[in-house]
Amino acid sequence: MIEEIAIQKCMGDIFTENQMLERIRDLCLLGSRFSGTESEKQAQEHLVKFLVNLNLKPIEWEFEYQGWRRGTCSFQIENQKAKDIPVISLVLAPSTSVEGIEGFIICGAGGSEKELEKIKSEAKEAFLLVHSGNTEEGWLHRRIKYANAVNIRAKAFIFANHNPGQLFPTGSVRSNRLGEIPAIGISKENYSYINELIKLKGSIKGKIKVSNISEKTVSKHIIWEIEGENPEEVIVIGGHLDGHDLAQGATDNAGGIATLLEITRLFVKYNVKPRRTLRFIAFAVEEFGVVGSTIYANKEDLQNIVAMVNLDGIVGHIPKHISCNGYEKLYETILKLKENLLYEPSISSEIVSASDNYPFFCKGIPSLCIYGKNPNPRLGRGYGHTSADTFDKIDPLDAKLSLAFALVFISHFSNIESLPEKLALREVIDILQNNKLEENLKKLEKWPFK
Repeated sequence: MIEEIAIQKCMGDIFTENQMLERIRDLCLLGSRFSGTESEKQAQEHLVKFLVNLNLKPIEWEFEYQGWRRGTCSFQIENQKAKDIPVISLVLAPSTSVEGIEGFIICGAGGSEKELEKIKSEAKEAFLLVHSGNTEEGWLHRRIKYANAVNIRAKAFIFANHNPGQLFPTGSVRSNRLGEIPAIGISKENYSYINELIKLKGSIKGKIKVSNISEKTVSKHIIWEIEGENPEEVIVIGGHLDGHDLAQGATDNAGGIATLLEITRLFVKYNVKPRRTLRFIAFAVEEFGVVGSTIYANKEDLQNIVAMVNLDGIVGHIPKHISCNGYEKLYETILKLKENLLYEPSISSEIVSASDNYPFFCKGIPSLCIYGKNPNPRLGRGYGHTSADTFDKIDPLDAKLSLAFALVFISHFSNIESLPEKLALREVIDILQNNKLEENLKKLEKWPFK
């Protein structure tokens, strides 16, 4: 069992040292860690070296996936004369022909089915322009909006940031495969500019030219353990190592990986031995559609895994949120832990399907996702998935509080006498269907059930 005095020593180190901030900085200085890049390899080597120095024996778990790299990308619109709009290609979007493609630009607001139904006939074979904010159906993931565009037979998908700052949004359009139609990201400011032109002229044409590179690629998860008193019961503590190639991925998710490393370092330093074995996993290829953890969950024997805790975006906002993925008994268990935590988080039964907890939940494993909750939900991911997600956005106090919160939570959670039992497959499906998620999860290609 974890002794209280050891946790007190860990907490003293967290608040009197700057190692957490240094861990985040070191990862950010290595670059984006985008899947398939030299930066990713350097980050993986960095983790292995760090863990070996702690006298641990990390495992490098290799797998193959659909790789993708940016090539050239351009977007022109008609306004008296051709005007170039700054643009990027979205991840896993296909290339156009060398000559590019042309089409009328149709505004589809938030990109929900309800909104697109109003313009379905005009949008066919047109460039569909949607924003990243809320829709008439509430918040929808980017890949759902892309799937909706494909379903109404749009010719291309133009995805605009709903936050200001001349920032292009990025992210994957499919999971572990290329998309069907070209997809590009533009800023909020250019979204507004194009919309005003459409209002003034009735319609405008655009031209898109994209040349990306795609090929089968190999990556690897970095896995290490702290053995518990009961090694037959394993709790996975995970977070994704990769970021997007536009930035350093400071909050998404260098902060999460730094948290795993620092919890490990402190537990080793003070000889902390939990009730159950903690298996830490720095997941690769999350930003391509939760690809790496899905492959791991489908290939590995998960029989001894009794729970999964995912840290994705835990550093970035001081208020913390714990999502219990619709599992009522797990939700009740976490509620009982509230008074033992560093400070009170918000706790919900929200189902998080766009992060590494989801493949484990689909296998019936009690799964949590912990993240920093933006006090202003209208901002969505804010700087996330843009070039502005950089180390300077990390607040030193938030970094320390995030680590302290995660360490205290994992200490208590891993020592609960009796964790909620695993769910049967039918129970997992019922939770997802009762939350009316089946249709959208199928669009996301994240419905693994027959």
